[in-house]
Amino acid sequence: MQNLPIVIAVIVIMTMFIAYSLNYLKQNSDNFTLKKMAYMVILLTMMGSMLNALTYYAAAPPGFFTTILTVNLAMFFMTIAIVFLLWISTHTQIKKITRKMAMAFSILFAWNEVSMGAFLFTVAYTQNARISLAGTSDILGYFTSGINSFLFVIPMISEMLFILYFFKEPRTEKLMFGSIIAMSAATPSMLQDTFFMKWLTLAFTAFMVAFMIILFEWIANRRNTITETEMSKISGLFIIYSVMSLGVFLGEVSSVPFYLSWLVYGIGMLLGMTFYFYIALEPTANGKRVGWLKHPSFMFKVLLLSFLSELFVSGALLYIFSTAHPGISGFAAFSALLGGVNSFSLPAVAIDVPYIVGAIANSYVFLAIMGIEMGALVVFRMRKLQWKEKRVNLSLALVAFALYTLFWPNFGPESFYRILPLWANSGALGPVYPAIITALIGSYALYAVLALLFGRRSYCSTLCPSAVMYGGTLGQQMIGYNYQSDISKKNIGSKFRAAIYPYISMSWIFMIVLSYLSFETSKGLGNYTIYGIDPAVFFSFFIWNFLWYAFFITIPFVGMSPCRRYGWCTTGTFVGFFSKIGLFKLKVRSPDTCVTCPTKDCVSACEVGLGDLPGQFIKQGFFKSSKCVGAGSCVVACPYDNIFFYDVRNFIKEKKERRINQHP
Repeated sequence: MQNLPIVIAVIVIMTMFIAYSLNYLKQNSDNFTLKKMAYMVILLTMMGSMLNALTYYAAAPPGFFTTILTVNLAMFFMTIAIVFLLWISTHTQIKKITRKMAMAFSILFAWNEVSMGAFLFTVAYTQNARISLAGTSDILGYFTSGINSFLFVIPMISEMLFILYFFKEPRTEKLMFGSIIAMSAATPSMLQDTFFMKWLTLAFTAFMVAFMIILFEWIANRRNTITETEMSKISGLFIIYSVMSLGVFLGEVSSVPFYLSWLVYGIGMLLGMTFYFYIALEPTANGKRVGWLKHPSFMFKVLLLSFLSELFVSGALLYIFSTAHPGISGFAAFSALLGGVNSFSLPAVAIDVPYIVGAIANSYVFLAIMGIEMGALVVFRMRKLQWKEKRVNLSLALVAFALYTLFWPNFGPESFYRILPLWANSGALGPVYPAIITALIGSYALYAVLALLFGRRSYCSTLCPSAVMYGGTLGQQMIGYNYQSDISKKNIGSKFRAAIYPYISMSWIFMIVLSYLSFETSKGLGNYTIYGIDPAVFFSFFIWNFLWYAFFITIPFVGMSPCRRYGWCTTGTFVGFFSKIGLFKLKVRSPDTCVTCPTKDCVSACEVGLGDLPGQFIKQGFFKSSKCVGAGSCVVACPYDNIFFYDVRNFIKEKKERRINQHP
């Protein structure tokens, strides 16, 4: 690095300048005049244009023509600012800073920050070093490398910390500020060094996961009290998360020059910085507390963007920590690493996209991230639960996720699955070959026995990963969508609609046929792969690691527990059948209590929308359905403690009591 005194001086001056400007605008937000606006616009434009001009002068070949262009570049931006001020002075009465003005100033601040980063990068390195780091000698390379370097990140974080410390913002805004600061501090490309990129990417992911947990819990606690302004801010924050995560993925995986591969991440940081400045300058407005149940598009965006963010960082971590790169670089290497298709034909891409998404979602990295996030929400819920049995059930679900979903499939010996019947579904752990047939059939036999004794909850509310996904605080709050969504309201009740059965049947047919083709392929009796992908593995990835998340993300439009309610999960419908003919049922202590109950809280609390619960309770004193997963939400919600589980434990107890009564 060269010109160190200049670099330090610019960083100090710009940090103080931005801090002063922000403080000036904040102090005058309710008493803003055209004169004050002109003062700030000219000051910010002058600083930004001067940095742009100096960047061009330092990067371009020296000469008279370069000097002329430098001067004109600075004058060009100043002319635009003066024309804008002349126009606004005749069209607008200014009394205070509005939201539009806050956004305009935020963009001006961001422009100054980017200009500073590009200038520092240009003067800090020699011409050859700039070309090497940027991957090109053009201005775009300097700008992109500048905003991804520590020369940009450190001053930006300093200014953000100034706002966080000195500005009196509400707790929600401080949470947003903290997440942007933490994730920016872990910018993977900050040092432009492969070794540090690995560990900074891991730190970036850790910060993102931690703040997502906090935000999910915050959203869960405000189902009916969140304001439209807060929803808008949260949506914006998740957009920033997803863009930055996409930038990390593209930067780590792409084989193009540095400046282009990390361009998207730079855009994400600029969005975060602009968002940060905007929140700091935005006029205070609480707004009407409307709740997010009435705004399904908000929760849809949160679920979609959080999933994409987790998917992108998981893909990046899988790639950079892999010890077996295929010897090629870029996206071809990434696809090959996951066993994907190395073809760009339309049919191949149509197969490869859901397969790659499914492969990442099935990886130990993604499952660990998802498990930490959703598991934390389960723990938050357990702390509030008084019902001991449900706390035990949720604890078992967490252990099952850690061992049965995450550890054993990814780190357990292959021989383990040849003898232990713990397969979630066909293709989940690889192709169907002769050595695992006994274990695969044994899995379904085990699930059938457990369902006969304890009901569908033995799998769907314990062993299945959905027990963790649905069982946390946020999942429980989303149960309200069962009676908000038009699609969901058509599927309320203990029986599947007739229109659902063809989908259930097709799911079973596809699973059996593709499992058989996988078996034939493994024995060498034919090649039935789909562009080189085993058919059973593709089915498993598509159904449970692609389609499952598509349904989960659309819960605001289709209702809670879609995999359970619409029957497309073959394992779920299988255990549901044995649960219906088994011992498990929901019973009530007094049907008369259900008759006089004015609220029917059991219905509104049911995860799978069993709207006829009270009717069966009143008519026969118990409830049985193949759709009931024994989540226990109805038991918790009943204000009269009238509902309880009946399973093999109650059956044995009754048997003993009858024997005692017969033979006193």
